[in-house]
Amino acid sequence: MIEYRFNLLDAYVDTSGMATFAVAQEPVKEKFQELLHDLANHNLMARIQKVADKLVISVFPKPKLGQPRKVINLILFLATVATVSLASYLYIFAIDPRVSAILFAGSGSGQQMLVFSISILGIVGLHETGHVLAVRHHKMDATLPYFVPAPPPIGTFGAVISLRGAPANRDQLFDLGFSGPIAGFLATLAVGIFMVMTAPMIGAEQLGALMAEKLLVSTAWPNVPLLVELIQQAGLRTLPQGYVMVLPSVFFAVQVGALITFLNLLPVWQLDGGHISRATLGDQGHKLGAFLGFAILIAAGFWPFAVLLIIFMFASRRPHQGVIPLDDVSPLSNLRRALFAISLVILALSFVIL
Repeated sequence: MIEYRFNLLDAYVDTSGMATFAVAQEPVKEKFQELLHDLANHNLMARIQKVADKLVISVFPKPKLGQPRKVINLILFLATVATVSLASYLYIFAIDPRVSAILFAGSGSGQQMLVFSISILGIVGLHETGHVLAVRHHKMDATLPYFVPAPPPIGTFGAVISLRGAPANRDQLFDLGFSGPIAGFLATLAVGIFMVMTAPMIGAEQLGALMAEKLLVSTAWPNVPLLVELIQQAGLRTLPQGYVMVLPSVFFAVQVGALITFLNLLPVWQLDGGHISRATLGDQGHKLGAFLGFAILIAAGFWPFAVLLIIFMFASRRPHQGVIPLDDVSPLSNLRRALFAISLVILALSFVIL
């Protein structure tokens, strides 16, 4: 199968007992994917590396994997629905009656709580749906999303999926990392537009009175994501003279969505941004990006999250490495290099200081 596709130079069994094939150096992305497909029919897989002036393909048995634990996926999802609902209830009913009379003038507290819960679950769910679609498109083996419940005020730490095998190449690794944040960002953008279109308006005099009692506060970047500022300035609604917009409770859902996108896009370890940087910049670029990512986390006030990541990193067998594709020789496609620039723009739009 290897000789059919490659110019075979040598074949031997290495010191670990692995079947190894030296082939001539050439573009191999498509050929190697075809080889992986054929090997899978024999319960085998392969990895290709560059050694001196040739390429080396190692063939080994596919690891035996346990059955997916779908019951745990379901239990965690239901628990997350419960914690998000609780967080929504506590958030909505903690609002001062004088403010809620303005925010909920056209709807009840129960309706607001439902919108709030659906917004957060929708953003998190669509983020993970992006990953699932990428996994299915490339026929990668991965678990269903594991939703992570959290105490109020957020109600969730998002969700994760676990790969059950390495991506075939850098393109697949990039798609795995990029698909979640772009889907979550678009969902956050949609909720943000809904927020502006449904926000109540009050006169400047009433606003001054509420701010004097600290029932309302004025917020701006970097304490809110730049995305929120841009949506507000986009001219989606015309404000009557002397009136200002009061952001409704769903504004907190937009903040949570932007925060999840921001944290996931940092080029650290095995976060989505880590997959993106590893696929685009290679191993050394990924390591430099990780240092930059930790610096951003600490500067923005998210040092507990930084400490948690460091603990997870050094608890793993490869603390400084991200996911390594089976074909780490073939370069990333030009389209995905352009999408890498877009991911940096999304990171900037989602950035927020704690």
